[in-house]
Amino acid sequence: MSIQSLNFNISLKDVLPGAVFLNCEDIVVRSASSDSRSIQSGDLYVAIRGRQFDGHRFIHEAASLGASGLLLEVAVPNVRIPQCLVRDTRQAWSRLTLALKGNPERHLLFAGITGTNGKTTTAWILRSILQASQLRTGLLGTVEYHDSVRREPATLTTPDSATTAEWLQRMRESGASHCVMEISSHALDQSRCCGIPLSVAAITNVTHDHFDYHGTYDSYLQSKMRIHEMLIPGAPLLLNANDRSTGLIKSRLNNRQRIITFGESAADDVHFVLRENVLILHLLRGTLETEMQLFGQHNAMNCLVAAAMAEELGVTPECIACGINHLEFVPGRLQSIESGQPFRVFVDFAHTPDGLAQCILTVRSLTKGRVILVFGAGGDRDRGKRPAMAQASASADVVIVTSDNPRAEDPDQIIADVLNGFADFPPEKRNPGHSETMVKSLTDRRVAIEAAIEMAEPEDSVIIAGRGHEPFQQWGHKLLKFDDSAVALEILQSKFHGKQPSDVCISGSPEKLHDA
Repeated sequence: MSIQSLNFNISLKDVLPGAVFLNCEDIVVRSASSDSRSIQSGDLYVAIRGRQFDGHRFIHEAASLGASGLLLEVAVPNVRIPQCLVRDTRQAWSRLTLALKGNPERHLLFAGITGTNGKTTTAWILRSILQASQLRTGLLGTVEYHDSVRREPATLTTPDSATTAEWLQRMRESGASHCVMEISSHALDQSRCCGIPLSVAAITNVTHDHFDYHGTYDSYLQSKMRIHEMLIPGAPLLLNANDRSTGLIKSRLNNRQRIITFGESAADDVHFVLRENVLILHLLRGTLETEMQLFGQHNAMNCLVAAAMAEELGVTPECIACGINHLEFVPGRLQSIESGQPFRVFVDFAHTPDGLAQCILTVRSLTKGRVILVFGAGGDRDRGKRPAMAQASASADVVIVTSDNPRAEDPDQIIADVLNGFADFPPEKRNPGHSETMVKSLTDRRVAIEAAIEMAEPEDSVIIAGRGHEPFQQWGHKLLKFDDSAVALEILQSKFHGKQPSDVCISGSPEKLHDA
C-alpha cells in the first residue's frame, strides 16, 4: 500500500524518536509504500514481516525501482540507501501513515470496539447517539466507511494503516469531531491502528472465531486485549460480565486498566432491563429509559455498551435515549425483510456458533410458529468451527445448510463438514421444548432461501444467516453478485405479488472482504 503526504516533508526522526539511522542522520519522507512492486522514485520503502512473506526479502527490488530510503527491522549492510531501523515496522508504518496525512487523529475523539459478535451493531448505535448529540461522527467498520458526509462500502472491518489514515484525514476535512471504529483481531495483531488514541474502548465478547488465523482461543484473546494499549491514560475499557474472557482479561491486566463491566445483573457496573421494546439503562451517572427499535436481548446489550461509551464521551442521557430510539436497523444485522408476507424473514450476519445461537434465541422469542434457518460456513476459514455451527443451529425447527462464501473449497465438502456436527449432537439435545430439528442441505444458496420461504407458514420466522450485508459470494477467485436481503425480497415479491426478477431492484457490488 502506498501513501502520499499532504505537500510537506516528514522527518522520521520526529515520527519515530527511538529509531536508529544508517547512512544518514535522518530520512525526510514525502511518500512511502509497504509494497516493493509499487515503489516510485523518491519513495520510502517500508519492509513489513507478514505471515506468508517478509518484506525484507524485497529490499533490492525496492532499491532498483528508486526507493530513496528504507524503514527496516534489520539493517542491510550492502545497500547504501539511507536506512531507518525500528523494532516493529508494522507499528512504525501505522504512525508514519498518520503523519503523512497531517496527524488527523489529533483532531478527533475515538471510540474503539472489538469482539467476536456485536461490533457493528454497537458501532452503529454509538454513531446514532453521537449524531443525536449534533456531533459530526465518522465510522470505520464492517459495513461501511463514513467520513461523516460521504460513505463507501467497506473492504475490511478495519482497513490497512494507509487507508485508515486517509479516511481519518477525510473525517477531519469534513468537519467530524468523533470517530467510531470497529477494530478487528487481525488489525490489532497487525498493529494497523497504532498511534490512534482511544477515549473509550469495549470488548463485546470473545468466542470461537478466526482460529484459522490465530490458532488458539488464547492467541485470539491476546489479540483482542491489545485494544487496551490504544486507550489514553484514564480511559476505560468496557468488558462483558457474562463472557468467559472477562475474568482472564482482568487477571492479565492486573488492575493496570480502568474497567467498566456491563451486563444484565445489578451487580454489573452498568446494566439493562428490557420490557418488550422498552429499554431501561442503568449507567454510571444515572438511569434512562427509551424505546428500542432493534430486536432482542443481545441488541439491548449492544445498546447498553454504546450508551456507556457515549456517557464516557460526555453525551447527555436525553441524547443517548434519542440516538437509540432513532436507529431503525443495521444492515444485515437481524434485518427484517418485509413484503406483506404472513411470516417474518430476517437476514443476519451471524457466522459464529455464539452469534448464531443468540440470533435463533432472539427470533424464537418473536415467533409463535417455527424457526426456519438457512446458513452455511465460509471456505478457507476455521474448519473447526463448522461442527460447532451445526450444534448452535440445532435449536431451530428446520435447518437448511447451504453455501456461504466457498472461496477455493468444494462447497459440498464444507456442507458435509457442517452436517457432521449434527451427527455428533444427539437429537434429544437439539431443540429442547420443540419437535426434533429437521435438517437438509441445498448447495445453491438462492435455492435454499427459496425453499425456506416456500415452506414458511403463517407465524413462522425464516432466518437467512451468515452473510448479512455482504453483496456477493466468493467462489474461487470470482465474486458473484448475491445480496441475501435483495434475493429474499425478490423471492417474496415474486411469490406474493407476482413480480418478476427484472421488476425488483437487487443492490450490491463485488467489493467486500471482511475480517473481525
